[in-house]
Amino acid sequence: MALSSSASCGMAFGAKAAALGGSVRRGSRICSSRGGFGLAGLRQGGRSLFGPSLKDFLPSNGSRFMAATWIDNSAQVDVEVPLSVAWDMWSDRERISRWMPWITSVKVLEDQPELSRWTLSTDSLGQKFEFSWLARNLQPIHHQKIHWRSVDGLPNRGTVRFYPRGPSACRVELTISYELPEVIGMVASALSPLVEGILKADLDRFAKLARETALEAKKG
Repeated sequence: MALSSSASCGMAFGAKAAALGGSVRRGSRICSSRGGFGLAGLRQGGRSLFGPSLKDFLPSNGSRFMAATWIDNSAQVDVEVPLSVAWDMWSDRERISRWMPWITSVKVLEDQPELSRWTLSTDSLGQKFEFSWLARNLQPIHHQKIHWRSVDGLPNRGTVRFYPRGPSACRVELTISYELPEVIGMVASALSPLVEGILKADLDRFAKLARETALEAKKG
C-alpha cells in the first residue's frame, strides 16, 4: 500500500511499524540495523537523507542506545463480535496485514513458530523503502492480552488487549511501543497523534472485517 509522505514519516518515527528494527531495503540494497538504521540512516548518493545514522547514538557494542526513551502509541475500537472471535483473529499473526495494509506480510517461522518476520513497504521521497524485523510472541493471557517484542534491530513491542462488552461485543486496544535515542524520540513524540490516527483506522478496518467474519461463520 502506498502511503502519503506524512504517513510515511509518522511510521518511520512512529510505532506503527511495530518497530523499525531489523533491516531496511531500498531497491536491492539492504542497510543493516547494526550499521545504522532507520530513516536517519538511509542514504542516497552517499549522503544521509536525514542527518546522522542511529549508530551515532549507540554504545561501542551496538546493542543499546546510550540515552533512549520508549515511545507509546495506542488506539482502541469497540467491535460487535464476541471476544473469542476477535482473539482468534489477532492470534493468527499472518492475518494481521488484512487490516493493517501498511504491513506487507507477517510470516511465522516454520521451525520456530514463536517467531515471526514482519515486513513493511512504503513509498517516500520518490523512493520505495522496505522495512523488516523479527518478533517473538510473548506468553499470552487467554482472552485478555496478546503481545510480542522484537528480537533484532531497534527495540520495539506490540500489545493487543481485549475487554468484554457483553456476550456479543468487545473492546480491542492496540499499543505499539518502540525505543529511540532521546534526540529522535522528541520528534517521534510530536508525530504521535498522526501515528495513533493511523492505528485507529487499522482498528476500524479490523472491526469491519471481524463483523464480516462472524456473519460468515453464522451462515456456515
